Amino acid sequence: MPRVWTRLEDPSAARLALHPDYAHLLGLLMTREWTAAGLARHLHRPLNATHHRLTRLRRAGLAVTRAEPRRGRAVQHYRAVSDAFLIPYHRTTLGSLEDLIGLHEDSFNAVFHRAVVQAGLPLVQREEDIAVRLYTTPGGTRMDITPRAGSFDLLDLLRDDAPALTANWGTLHLTREDAKALQRDLQALLTRYGARNGPDAYLYRLNLAPAGGAEER
Repeated sequence: MPRVWTRLEDPSAARLALHPDYAHLLGLLMTREWTAAGLARHLHRPLNATHHRLTRLRRAGLAVTRAEPRRGRAVQHYRAVSDAFLIPYHRTTLGSLEDLIGLHEDSFNAVFHRAVVQAGLPLVQREEDIAVRLYTTPGGTRMDITPRAGSFDLLDLLRDDAPALTANWGTLHLTREDAKALQRDLQALLTRYGARNGPDAYLYRLNLAPAGGAEER
């Protein structure tokens, strides 16, 4: 879909747009107008802190306001100045392209890990059974975390009464053709389920890359 991209050439605006908290706030402002009070309720944040961040976005030229007249003080409605921003790498303070690829990964990982723990806790029968497992499989050595010592099978998570939870990672040995097929299958699945509008939010993470020399220690 063709877009008109708003380039952020100002390093301070680029830095603000890339900050995890401000990026999330800016993303909301790109979809529709918000009042400070409405955003504070949506984000479960104090009104003063939300208003401060909105003011910084406006001063950086990333957001604009529209005053709604009413008796007494007018209500300010905030919206992003664009629905598509382009932030050139050379305008950022990132130290490497690896940092660019991993942008916001630490903050997402923290949220994802908390979500996995919360979803997995009902599987725990005894706290002393929580453990790390290191074992061999036909595909090689594997390490995972178990809520039930050695009796737990990861396939148990597929049962209807188990949480909708998966946190797998590792290495696959494929031909390039199979790797491309997997890439397309993953994208098709994401597109298929992304079009649905269910009542609950689920975090996801899809990563695939040729290992090359990345696995060397």
